[in-house]
Amino acid sequence: MEREALIKAMKRSISEVLEKMFFLPVDFADATNKDELWKSGSGQILVTQLNFKGPFSGCFHFFIPEELTRSLAASFLGEDEGSVNRAHVTETVKEIVNMIAGNTFSLFDDHKIFDLGIPEMVDFGTVQKSHSGSEDEIFIAVNTIDSCLAVQLGSSS
Repeated sequence: MEREALIKAMKRSISEVLEKMFFLPVDFADATNKDELWKSGSGQILVTQLNFKGPFSGCFHFFIPEELTRSLAASFLGEDEGSVNRAHVTETVKEIVNMIAGNTFSLFDDHKIFDLGIPEMVDFGTVQKSHSGSEDEIFIAVNTIDSCLAVQLGSSS
C-alpha cells in the first residue's frame, strides 16, 4: 500500500464528497486518533463500516456525531430536517462511506480494481476497542462548521 498516495486520495475524496454532495465545508484536523478526537465531544458517535478487497484488503470506518447526521441527511435528500427519520439518517451515513471509499480508490489508482462490500452500521465502542494502531491504519480527522468527524482505513493485507 502506497501510504502517502492513499492519504492524499482519501483527503481529496472526503473533501469532494462532503463539500459537493452534502454542502459541508471541511478542514482537516490535527487529531491523530479517535480517543483524542472524541474526548471533548458530546453525544453518540455513529460508525459505518465498509469492507473492501483488491490489491490490498481491509475496511473503511466513517465516524460522525449523531447530532450532525440529521442535517446532512436532510441536505442530501433535499428534505426538511423535521421530515428526516432514523432510516434516512442511517442510509445517508452508509452512502457517505460508500462514496468516500469508491472515490478514494478511483483517485488512488483508476486501473486497479477494488470490490466494495455493503456498508453497515457498527458499534462505536466495539470499533474503539478493536483499534489496532497498525502502521497500515490511516485515520483522518475532519473539522466541520460545528463538529468533527473522521474516516479510518485499515488494511488487512
